[in-house]
Amino acid sequence: MTRSLQETACVYAAAGIAVLPLHTPAADGTCSCYLGPECDSAGKHPRLAHGVLDASADVRRVAAWWRRWPHANIGLATGGVLDVCDVDSNAGLRRVLDVLDVVRPAGPVVRTGHGWHLWMAGGLPSRIGFLPDVDWRGAGGIVVAPPSRHPSGARYEFTQLWTPDVPLPPCPEVLRRLVIPAPVMLVPLVRAEIGDADRYAKAALDGEVRRVLDAPRPLMRGRNRVRAGGRNNALNVAAFRMGQLAADSGGLDANVVWPRLMDAAVSAGLRPAEAQRTIASGWRAGLRHPRR
Repeated sequence: MTRSLQETACVYAAAGIAVLPLHTPAADGTCSCYLGPECDSAGKHPRLAHGVLDASADVRRVAAWWRRWPHANIGLATGGVLDVCDVDSNAGLRRVLDVLDVVRPAGPVVRTGHGWHLWMAGGLPSRIGFLPDVDWRGAGGIVVAPPSRHPSGARYEFTQLWTPDVPLPPCPEVLRRLVIPAPVMLVPLVRAEIGDADRYAKAALDGEVRRVLDAPRPLMRGRNRVRAGGRNNALNVAAFRMGQLAADSGGLDANVVWPRLMDAAVSAGLRPAEAQRTIASGWRAGLRHPRR
């Protein structure tokens, strides 16, 4: 049986997610707020005076709000129980799946009017544009929840279901590093001559570069990803092993290794910013765990 907006809002609140009523888009896409057709965020902003600060997980309070505004869209406060990876385009979704190296995300997924919301356990700050067409809704943020109405007339709906008593998956570490990037890189990408490394180190580096170049790419069928790739994982393993070798022998310099791995990563189709973070993470881990 399909739940009403009030019933659904109360289910979210009972699960511990802070809820607040939002304005509602009319059939022509105009907003129920006083701006009407001039509103550039129809159906996506709060009806309450203090916005997200008034959000509540008190079921009785939530039920009272929807008795007052029975057609209100449902807003969820992020940064507590819930964080959301907010994807605005097909290209943005492909970028996120490529970073995660998966065919589909692990947790609930909401189809919005023109994009997707990937639900994860809360705890990160909000960040706009951490990838092209991708934002992170964390502390202080708001997202619109199913079955609210989008200005296009479509309903927000789960394409991967949310179950109230099932914990949300944590944000994967590779995505966390993009949302909260390291403030500085440990080693600048200054290209050095490969001759600075000894013969064994050069052979090892050549092999790791080949690992990255030979890593499988995602298999797409139309707009659908039917097989995950392995490029980001291969790059992380390569950087880790070269970090181990540097820690063992001291015969390798980051200014030799990093540019070679970066060239391979970009040639394999990875974005430079993502590749650099992966290299930095793998290299640091390798330095901490030498083989000897």
